[in-house]
Amino acid sequence: MAPTLPEQPTWALDVLGALDAGILLLDRHCHVLFWNGWMEQASALPARQILGHELFDALPNLRESRLHSAVRDTLATGAPGVLSHTLNPMLFPLRLPDGRRMVHNVVIRPLPPGGEARCLIQVTDVTAAVNRERVLREQRDARHRAIVDTAHDAIITTDTRGMVQWMNGAAARQFDYRPEELIGQSVRTLLGEESPDWLDMAVRNGPGNGGFDAAVQPVELTGRRRDGSTVDLELSMARWESEGRSFITGILRDITERRRAREELRASALAMRQLAEQTKATLDALPAFIAVLDRSGRIVSVNRAWAEAGPETTFLGQGCIVGDNYLEHCGKGYTADPRADAVMDGLRILLDEGAPPVAAEYVTASQHWFRCLAAPMPAGPFGGAVLMHIDVTEIKSMEAALRKLVSQKSTLLREVNHRVKNSLQLVSSLLTLQTLSLPDATVRVHFQDARSRIEAIARVHNRLYQADQFQTIEFGTYLKELCEDLGRASGGDSMCDISVRTDVIDLPIDHAAPLGLIANELITNAVKHRGDGPALVTVTFRREAETLVLTISDRGPGLPANFDIRKSRSLGMRLVSSLAGQIRAEVGIDTTVMGTTFSITLPVPEATPLLETSSTAECEG
Repeated sequence: MAPTLPEQPTWALDVLGALDAGILLLDRHCHVLFWNGWMEQASALPARQILGHELFDALPNLRESRLHSAVRDTLATGAPGVLSHTLNPMLFPLRLPDGRRMVHNVVIRPLPPGGEARCLIQVTDVTAAVNRERVLREQRDARHRAIVDTAHDAIITTDTRGMVQWMNGAAARQFDYRPEELIGQSVRTLLGEESPDWLDMAVRNGPGNGGFDAAVQPVELTGRRRDGSTVDLELSMARWESEGRSFITGILRDITERRRAREELRASALAMRQLAEQTKATLDALPAFIAVLDRSGRIVSVNRAWAEAGPETTFLGQGCIVGDNYLEHCGKGYTADPRADAVMDGLRILLDEGAPPVAAEYVTASQHWFRCLAAPMPAGPFGGAVLMHIDVTEIKSMEAALRKLVSQKSTLLREVNHRVKNSLQLVSSLLTLQTLSLPDATVRVHFQDARSRIEAIARVHNRLYQADQFQTIEFGTYLKELCEDLGRASGGDSMCDISVRTDVIDLPIDHAAPLGLIANELITNAVKHRGDGPALVTVTFRREAETLVLTISDRGPGLPANFDIRKSRSLGMRLVSSLAGQIRAEVGIDTTVMGTTFSITLPVPEATPLLETSSTAECEG
């Protein structure tokens, strides 16, 4: 047997009054037929004050609101209505027990047809859910804001008018503005005059899935700082929507260094192309036959001379073209050439092991001389080596002719020195004969001094005649021979003892002759003014740093204390002073009661290129 239910109005109203939601019932004229306890507490309007009254008379602020329109639509059409708090902020004036505004949603349902038109309005408190959502959103936004604020790139958000709404710390540092200075200002303040329009770029990037759509291609533009200076930027843009509003976010990356590096790279690439073209033009202009080989010996490039070489050019590898293996071409089959053995061996080692450059000369069957040069190219794109064949036939002919001329000149110079030496010896002999016929001893001394000076010069030419080169003589050997001759001419060991210590030093002829005459004068004077016993003379010739020092010491009676060689009336001393000036030498004199020391100090002469003789075979080569 079915249970007996109480009368519907009694229990239905009790249920509606017990619900944790606001329930009110309106007739077709919007008069309130039911107002439950939840609505009484939330609105602070007791039921007795509102029942039977029109809802929008009791709550005049709701008249002509979205709620009013929704109620009329439901009563007229019978269609339910839903009003969310997010889109309809002006709903019932409800409060929480603590006095805060209640966030609520409203659902309007028509009652079942069959009677007079009525509608049921259900009010749901969503304050807690909204607060939770707000806290979660704030936490999420805080995390995102922390990430964005610590980003290295400037990030700026504007509205659809281009007014700045937000900017991160990197943007403030990059443009030297405080965020509060730019909020509400146009973003054009931060862009250069020739930069693309912010809004035009944003239009091309409308909102996509999830309300966010990044720009497909970044744009390079110029930014403008507070002080007016510019900065190169790369802009990535996105347009997005939130709560019915559109925003534009731009990420501005400083690419000043990147652009500078790019410009330097472009300039470097241009310079490299120009250098490559200049190098190729230079190689093409050279008369040498030049090829570039890879590590296997295959030709990867040749210059114009090699490419256009005709049959009259017979250098090793003539006829090879790009793509041929140079080593195989010169070492196999009908192209094999025994002259290539030395060159090929060195070239193989160079390609395999990176050995030092190869240099060799060879002569062809047509008596053409070639010089082959090969150098490694480890840094090139192919590795390998650069190979060069230079026709040196004309150079060889010129060298042979030059060697012949040098040989003739050497013979002529040797003959001249020999004849000068013979002539000086003839003059010396004549003076000797004349000396023997002179009755006056004083006059004979002067003749003997003149003969001694002539013989000193003759010895220089004799040394040049005996040497293989004619610009310099080894002065140490010359000095020893000079002292030996002077010792014999002075009467031997009973009259003088000359000790010589000298380094091996080559002197040019224009230094050797004056210095030899100075040594002759000083040694002759030491022997001549020796006193009672035999003369004890010490001669040294040393190199000291950048100077040469000739020292001549004796144990004679010495010179006066106030002796000045520049004021001396002696022909020998005047000759020493004059010759020293010719070779920029300084004369030092140290005299005591036990002897005198002369020091001749002169700078080391500059090196003179040697003129060497050549053999007959070399001349004919």
